[in-house]
Amino acid sequence: MSPEEELQRAARAEQILGDDLFKEAFKEIETALLRGIQQSAFKDAELREKLCQQYTLLHSLIGQFRTYMETGKLAEATLRQKALESIKKAVNW
Repeated sequence: MSPEEELQRAARAEQILGDDLFKEAFKEIETALLRGIQQSAFKDAELREKLCQQYTLLHSLIGQFRTYMETGKLAEATLRQKALESIKKAVNW
């Protein structure tokens, strides 16, 4: 993927994570999962395990979006470096 595409992806990830509706949906799902874990019967280990896995996956989703944002920052640095090198060549520095 090109640095430009990485930048676009980072911007979309930031937009999604900043979206109020996404935040609300995430919080509702997170709360429901935690409530389910807390309210599950002590002997229902299988249910708790499934809920914990879903909770982990939910947070993995956020982590993936943050990874896209970090990759975008690296792409931005790469593009800046390329621009600087082009300027140096243009002025024979």
